[in-house]
Amino acid sequence: MMGSVQNARRRPSLLLALLVLVTATAGACSSVTAGPATITSQGVTTTAGSVPAATTPGAVLPVGQTPAATASCPAQVSARKGVVDDSVVVGGLKRTYRLWVPQTYTGTTPLPIIVNYHGTGGDPQSIDDFSSNLSQKANARNYLVVAPQADKGDSSTVRWSVPGIGTVPDDVAFTNAMLDKIAAEFCVNAKRVYATGFSSGGAMTTWIACSDSDRFAAAVPGGGVNLVDPSCQKAPIPMFAYHGTKDQFAFFNGIGDKPTAPDPATAGKFAFFGGVEQDMPYWAKGNRCQPNYTDYKIAPDATLRVWPNCMVSTQLLLAIGGGHTFPGGVTRLNGELGATIQDINMADEMLNWFDTQSKL
Repeated sequence: MMGSVQNARRRPSLLLALLVLVTATAGACSSVTAGPATITSQGVTTTAGSVPAATTPGAVLPVGQTPAATASCPAQVSARKGVVDDSVVVGGLKRTYRLWVPQTYTGTTPLPIIVNYHGTGGDPQSIDDFSSNLSQKANARNYLVVAPQADKGDSSTVRWSVPGIGTVPDDVAFTNAMLDKIAAEFCVNAKRVYATGFSSGGAMTTWIACSDSDRFAAAVPGGGVNLVDPSCQKAPIPMFAYHGTKDQFAFFNGIGDKPTAPDPATAGKFAFFGGVEQDMPYWAKGNRCQPNYTDYKIAPDATLRVWPNCMVSTQLLLAIGGGHTFPGGVTRLNGELGATIQDINMADEMLNWFDTQSKL
């Protein structure tokens, strides 16, 4: 399993095997700062549960202000609430998804939406369960949440089509068709469309940040930001990755502690297995950040790494000692995926951050 980076590039099946979530579900110098900082946006740090004040034009939203709602609500708004299972045909293939609609939804106020991508072999319900019931937490904040279902495509098991793993079906096209259909039925805030996911879903989230930054306002890849070459980035996009430092599936330090080096000449062509701490500075550079990050010890087993003075927010949650697991989630398979840190809950962390992110 511990093959070379070159072999991983030539054998997408190796990478696919490492991406499987069995439950079906740095360059720069740094400084360490103690304190409760948990939410940052474009280099501004604040304490948990509060929204940072803007210090530069367009940096973040002022305290107490929520992102502007931008949408034309459908003439005939759906009355459906709760769990909604639906489908859309893309490229001749019927694709399915599960949508969670808040019980308070009226169809008169545009709501933000989170796309949550499951891991290899997973399904919509498994990723929601795995990510600490993200739908319930998000619905309570008046977010829509949708979890699309992956397809086998040219693989032996369901997974997302990202560079080097598969070319069919086109999951970016599926994502956009799904969002178009949802926006035709529900009142969606087009400036607040977010992506998250874990493992293979983290890779898909990263690929969306590269390939669909015009539509998405921010991305939170979990256990998979290092599975897509970061030099594929086309435009700045807010990025908040999280990863276990002891992840032995989407290896934190790359295969055999020898991560694949980002390469603009091959980005989007080969399977990629980078080191998280080597990849994130590329996202920081693309987001116009200064290179010297700051590490905030926000819990005994969690460090928040923040890049300063960015055009858009760029940060990394290091789950110290964590495995291929969701911070604050439940332990799966008797710990075979590694430890699950419990001092923070990543669903809460990402929602706090999404609260501050909106397209201009």
